[in-house]
Amino acid sequence: LWIGTNGGGLNKFDKKTEKFIRYVNDPQNINSLSHNEIRSIYEDKSGVLWIGTHGGGLNRFNKKKETFTRFQSDEKTPHSLSNNVVRYIYEDHLETLWVGTYGGGLNKFNRETNRFTHYRANPDNPASLSNDYIFAIYEDMSYNLWIGTWGGGLNRFDTEKETFYQYGIKDGLPSNSIYGILEDYQNNLWISTTNGLSKFNPKTLKFRNYHQSDGLQSNEFNGGAFYKSLSGEMFFGGINGFNTFYPKSIINNKYIPPIAITSFQKMNKEIKLDKPITVIDEIHLSYKDYFFSFEFAALDYTAPLENKYSFKMEGLDENWIQTSSDKRFATYTTLDPGTYVFRVRGANNDGMWNEEGKSIKIIISPPLWKTWWFQMFFIILFILLFLISYKKKMKVLFIKTRMETELKTARAAQMSIMPNKDPAIEGFDISSLYIPANEVGGDFFDYLWIDKEQTHIGVAVGDVSGKAMKAAIPALLANGIIYSKASETNSITDIMFRLNRSLYKKTDKRIFTALLIIAINKLTKKMTYINAGLPEILVKSSDEVRGLKSSSSKFPLGVVEKRDFVEDVIQLKTGDVIILFTDGISESWNEKHEFYGKKNLMKLLSKIDTINLSSKMIIEKIMSDIKAFSKSIDQHDDITLIVIKVQ
Repeated sequence: LWIGTNGGGLNKFDKKTEKFIRYVNDPQNINSLSHNEIRSIYEDKSGVLWIGTHGGGLNRFNKKKETFTRFQSDEKTPHSLSNNVVRYIYEDHLETLWVGTYGGGLNKFNRETNRFTHYRANPDNPASLSNDYIFAIYEDMSYNLWIGTWGGGLNRFDTEKETFYQYGIKDGLPSNSIYGILEDYQNNLWISTTNGLSKFNPKTLKFRNYHQSDGLQSNEFNGGAFYKSLSGEMFFGGINGFNTFYPKSIINNKYIPPIAITSFQKMNKEIKLDKPITVIDEIHLSYKDYFFSFEFAALDYTAPLENKYSFKMEGLDENWIQTSSDKRFATYTTLDPGTYVFRVRGANNDGMWNEEGKSIKIIISPPLWKTWWFQMFFIILFILLFLISYKKKMKVLFIKTRMETELKTARAAQMSIMPNKDPAIEGFDISSLYIPANEVGGDFFDYLWIDKEQTHIGVAVGDVSGKAMKAAIPALLANGIIYSKASETNSITDIMFRLNRSLYKKTDKRIFTALLIIAINKLTKKMTYINAGLPEILVKSSDEVRGLKSSSSKFPLGVVEKRDFVEDVIQLKTGDVIILFTDGISESWNEKHEFYGKKNLMKLLSKIDTINLSSKMIIEKIMSDIKAFSKSIDQHDDITLIVIKVQ
């Protein structure tokens, strides 16, 4: 047995005598092993042993003489090894030796001339290798050579044309960082990654992904930890052990799940109907019901987090809208009076779709002034006025129609990124309230997990300057970047940095985004936060109410391209209440043009019994106090209010 160690060189184990012979680097002997950290071992068809090291390049071992020949990177020698970190060695059916390096791309080694041919990533050439960090090389039964990279996905190498074809997340691969590649007897490739195991059909170019919910030891695998036995059994190792299976025994879920509409809400409140929503075929609404939503589910619990959905509102949407299991809802705002049909389809974890799905008819009655007889009266009146002031009226109508369209589009875009319900987190009572202004401001908020292990619950609250689409577009951009970055890092500083840079480059320099992100460790109750331009977080602990200062700059995001962010940390304890809000709360005014302000909010919090009130009740108390303060004054800005109570 040949064993490569992490710092102890190469070891040969004699199973009969149970003794080890060690081969280590000797700085005084050029024929010794070049480096003591071993990353790969490969015995070619002629019985020669090849050793890949982490920093010492490639070694060829002469078993009889027990000497090593070194092949290392040399800038002065163009055809030397491209990089001294060798992660993988492989010999194809033509007995060509391929060497995968960590940072130097792919090398083809000519053992007669001792020359290496380099294949490197070139951003200007789409037919080049996608990434220079190689973790796996595999030749399938059709003699296709597959390259697994760290960060560049999967590559198929055409050895005749010397071109690469790239496959990544955009094609269905669960991660662009690959650890291992194996082939089953049906010519499917099994690929271990940093985000699960994937089965790839090279003929259909389709990926079927498996995650921890399917029985994997973890979504994270490890380099070099993959093997197929002679019987076809596959082994993949990861951070929590290893998985073993026969590919033929992995049967797709062919159950077509029933689809159910499980909830109907107006203005984020559940509506009690005469019958259960699951059996209702038709709902009548008034034109005043300008904001409503449906929640739905595919009734397959094999791996519910992998279920997929699509929905459309016939009469409004031309195409199906795709969504995932974590956003099983559809929200609609300001629909014109008329008859619509809401349809939803769903698929199980293996993509078996219920094409018929579930549908429900929506009838929105018009206001009095939109009835046919009332409209006829005004048509006649309009014709008379049109003859008098044609040009003026046409201009007004055009501006009005354009503004209404923009407001409608902006409201739909803004509401699409809002969470449909509050999260249920053990140890915390969390409630939220969002009330949009008539002109559609730029408030948005969302809940997210900051890390893959889901130990840090995060809350992001934002307020974009401007109205309508000028506010909605940056809000959509910010929400998307926050979600994508949160899946990659557990640092809210990284999220803020990425978002600030993107907003600075992509948005109007006159539009700014105030943003607050907090992350609470479920176990330790430590809260980390960064506040860029939003009102101070309020914390009530015992009977004391205080505002949390931020060590970072108070400027909103998008003001300058390069800026530093500093995370502040506080220790929470049972009974503490955290209040997050936008300036729609503090800048609510009354008839005397006086602002409600932070002081009134802190005064209210100090009076009410937050210990015995739920977070939802605390929100109701705050909104009642603001309503009593403002009286008949209309709301002029979006209101966002989130209350987190530590239990």
